[in-house]
Amino acid sequence: MRFRVLGQLEIVADGRPVPLGSPKQRTLLAALLVDHGRLVTLDRLVDALWEDRPPATCRAQIHAHVSTLRRLLAAGGQPDLVDTVADGYVLRIPAGSLDLDTFDEQAGQARQLAGQGRHADAIVLLRAALALWRGPALDGFTARFARQAAAGPDRRRLHAAELLAAAHLATGREAEIVPELAALSAGHPLHEGLRAQLMTALHATGRTAEALAAFREGHRLAATELGIEPGERLRTVHEAILRGLPTAPPKAPPAAPPTAPPAPAGATPVPRFQLPGDVAAFVGRADERAAALGRLGTAQSAPVTLLVTGPAGVGKTAFATHLAHRCRPSYPDGQLYVSLRHADATPVSVRDALGTLLRGLGIASSVLPADEPARLDLYRTLLADRRVLVLLDDAVSAAQVRPLLPPVAGSALLVTSRSAVAGLAAYRVVLAPFSGPEALELLAATVGPERVAAERPAAERIVRRCGHLPLAVQIAGARLAAGPHRPLADLADALRDQRRRLDELAVSDVAVRATLASTDQGLSAPARRAYHLLSLTMPGDDIASWTVAALLGVPPRRAELVVDELVDVHLLIPAAGPAGPRYRLHALVRLYGREQARRHHDGADLSAATDRLHGGYLGLAQRAVARTGGAFFAPVLRRDPVWTVPEPVARRVLADPVAWFETEHQALVTVTGRLAADGRTGPAAALATSIAAFFESGNHFDDWRATHDKVLAAARRAGDRTATMAMLRDLGELHTIQDRYRRAGACYQEALGYARELGDRGYESAALAGLGHLDRLLARYDSAVADLARARRISRRDGNRAGVAYAEYGLGLVLMERRQWRRADRRFRECLTQSRAAKWLGGEARALRCLGQVRRHQGRYASAVPYFERARRIGVRLGDRLAESYAEQWLGDLSIRLGEPERGAAMLRRCLSVYQARGQRFGEAATLHSLAAAARALGEPGQASGHLHQALRIWEQIDAPYWLAETRRALAALADQPGPAG
Repeated sequence: MRFRVLGQLEIVADGRPVPLGSPKQRTLLAALLVDHGRLVTLDRLVDALWEDRPPATCRAQIHAHVSTLRRLLAAGGQPDLVDTVADGYVLRIPAGSLDLDTFDEQAGQARQLAGQGRHADAIVLLRAALALWRGPALDGFTARFARQAAAGPDRRRLHAAELLAAAHLATGREAEIVPELAALSAGHPLHEGLRAQLMTALHATGRTAEALAAFREGHRLAATELGIEPGERLRTVHEAILRGLPTAPPKAPPAAPPTAPPAPAGATPVPRFQLPGDVAAFVGRADERAAALGRLGTAQSAPVTLLVTGPAGVGKTAFATHLAHRCRPSYPDGQLYVSLRHADATPVSVRDALGTLLRGLGIASSVLPADEPARLDLYRTLLADRRVLVLLDDAVSAAQVRPLLPPVAGSALLVTSRSAVAGLAAYRVVLAPFSGPEALELLAATVGPERVAAERPAAERIVRRCGHLPLAVQIAGARLAAGPHRPLADLADALRDQRRRLDELAVSDVAVRATLASTDQGLSAPARRAYHLLSLTMPGDDIASWTVAALLGVPPRRAELVVDELVDVHLLIPAAGPAGPRYRLHALVRLYGREQARRHHDGADLSAATDRLHGGYLGLAQRAVARTGGAFFAPVLRRDPVWTVPEPVARRVLADPVAWFETEHQALVTVTGRLAADGRTGPAAALATSIAAFFESGNHFDDWRATHDKVLAAARRAGDRTATMAMLRDLGELHTIQDRYRRAGACYQEALGYARELGDRGYESAALAGLGHLDRLLARYDSAVADLARARRISRRDGNRAGVAYAEYGLGLVLMERRQWRRADRRFRECLTQSRAAKWLGGEARALRCLGQVRRHQGRYASAVPYFERARRIGVRLGDRLAESYAEQWLGDLSIRLGEPERGAAMLRRCLSVYQARGQRFGEAATLHSLAAAARALGEPGQASGHLHQALRIWEQIDAPYWLAETRRALAALADQPGPAG
């Protein structure tokens, strides 16, 4: 059994610590140990346990504690160590079983050896003696008796340290002892013996300026603290240095008084190369590695600081450690390592980090200065003539890093951090998740290239479901490596379920969830809440910063600060957007955030945040469609959102409404579907009618149909007649565009019934106009004129300029197909006027195209060109490839008529590919008709006939009587007289 007081109180039996019981029990043992072999009276024990306030039962309690101590010692194999003697107790422990006794014995032997001139042997013994110290004697005790008991060992420890220094100086090993002397002198600034030894060692190693600085500091302290001049020892050394004379090694200090227990002393130096092991098979990062090594391996005029940052699990530590190993030859004096976070993710203090680094530089724990400034001075002193690389892992802030920068050129600071460490002047390497091939290479390095090659599709699914995050891929590889016969497809299938994915990505004590948790726990409360809510509610792949304001219910500026914090720790990944920055979440980061949202946020909180978010999208969509003049085919339902994006932000976001819609397209579809699924048919229909105009101009017909079908179904279930009416009118337009005329008619008729029932004149007009356009396509001209005229009358009475323009457009088409060119021209001009007044660009483009067609039909080809050109520019501005192609199609047709059939055919082929890609059969057939004219002009009647027959089949399928007749006339003309079309 071993007893230890040089540090925390311990008893060790058979290599294992023995439990010492309650604090009072430990105090009793300490009091007996420091006076072992001598009588310790009851009065002394009472004072040790209770000082000046003992209870009435104190003596009885001491007897009980002694009984417990006897049982504890007996259990450790040492019975009968405590004797009851007179008015107290004696603890009789075996010789050599107390660490303090061993220290005193070894220190005494070392002094004898030094006295005999055997300084090298004395150094060995003193090192062994000082290594027994694990911290302050009786560390953790604050009682008066403990402070008194530790005073003697303190003096003996200091004496041993002086003796060790004297032995080094006597043998010419001054450089070895400088770090410890600097630390001891910093810890005991008024100790002239230590300062004289430090000055001697510095002068002997050529650091004379520092030796003189040490004297000046001693002189200052003596004057300010004690009001006296430095003593003879310091003055003698100082004078020798000034004269340029060698200083005689100071004599060994006088023997320390041999009194009782412990105080700190030296410890065995830690090796200077402390890096974690290098990565066995380093994968990827070729560009980042080359750039970083270029910085670390090149001579600089100042210390190099290199920051490696990136999201949790991206491999920052592995990358930095690999860099450090690769550039070891550039830093021959050492490579030090310290983690700047504790296991519970709290930051390590600068003082504690300095302690770790100083121990790495050979400073024993027992002689470390206690306060941070003294440690910092020592750290900089030790590095002044060294070329070292210091690796700081997982830094939290610039304030934690800056003090640890080596002081001189030739050294480097390599830092890893989950955050951007704002305010740190450093060359930055930002690591992102691997590419697909890099992630596969990492998986192959773990499980073997043969297994990956044999199941390549499964391996690709694994790394994709790991989000190409190196940590996740390594964990997946470790699990597969542990089961060499397990098919990769099994793990790939297990990772498919998002609810279980984080459970699967764990092995031994390493888990993606734990890594993400440490980042999550370091966030401020608003940032953590935003992260959780975003993970659960994000409707698209990326978001703008206003969404954080909506989720938190805070002003945009406060939201931007939260976004900055999330970007800083790489939870949000920034990307460029047309109206400002966009942000996305890595898939695994989002999965963890969802878990936390469901765990820490109640239903009311989540519901309120979601309502604000959806309100933000609805408000912006309504503003965006108003800025483009609205949908050409129907009114937009209005609904006041529960939360709106503030005006200055909305103006910036909607600077280009079409670009905004394309950016938020996925999110708007998702939000519409969520509102419908929740039965919120009013907001759902308002959002659907707002984005329908963008669906039309952007030719997003599948999304148009999907969103409106969902809202229509929800509206019918809820009995919401207004939402039902709006969805039916929009779907009627979509079916018309996509040549489903029968279904379009049914939708228009039902919408018209609802509009009349509800007394909604705007939708009555829109439904009538839709029926009129449909009748025109089916060559039912009288019905078309009647419906369109009624629609125009209602719109004029209500001041609905866009409705008037839409009706005029339809009436003009009827007149044009009846070959009444002048009357048609007046209708199209009125459509143009009304469209411009309504700021309806889509209507303006249609009017311009039709005005161009009137001139084409009149044979005024050159004058028709500008109309089509302007219409095409509007299509480009709106991002409407169909509108652009409608105009380009007629420009191609005009090129043929103006004697440039090859140019015209090239334009038409481009249009044809657009129509075919979007399933626009009407446009496809019209383009084929014009391509036939090009073929005739180029002397290819067979090809012209083929184009016309293809067009004819499409007109028959979609039932377009006017164009059936036109195409048949063209075929007849081709058969009678091959040549240019007329």
